[in-house]
Amino acid sequence: MGEDQRRRSRVTIDLLRELAANFDALNNAASPRAGLNRTDLRALDIISRQESLTAGQLAARLKLTTGAITGVLDRLERAGHAVRTHDLEDRRRVVVQPTEEAKGEGYLVFLDLAQGLESLLGEYTEDERRVIDEFLDKVSHAVAERADQLSSHRRRDH
Repeated sequence: MGEDQRRRSRVTIDLLRELAANFDALNNAASPRAGLNRTDLRALDIISRQESLTAGQLAARLKLTTGAITGVLDRLERAGHAVRTHDLEDRRRVVVQPTEEAKGEGYLVFLDLAQGLESLLGEYTEDERRVIDEFLDKVSHAVAERADQLSSHRRRDH
């Protein structure tokens, strides 16, 4: 990779880091409005998008221990945002689902952002949007992979 390509990559990476910081700021601003802490809000977002997942899957996505996820789910249930039920196929597994109220709350918190992003995406052609989607998907997978690596190192160190 030449120097110009490295510089260009650095700009893109810096923009992604800034995006991550802005998402953190958004979560900091939105979590009190929803009556949740940042981790709980993040968990609720994942639950709402997945519709149904196990407590273990949620813990893995958030890189939390099963004990920590129990606390998150206790708070979400008390706040009326999630319900835990036993899996019909394996009663030992706990399935987490968002409540209708939680779906509406998340929608209200992020509605303005979603509308703004839809408008922004409308400025791009379908082909450009496919490139954007592919890039974001690859970035998402790279970040998740790094989180997995760091999480596995943490488990081995303790």
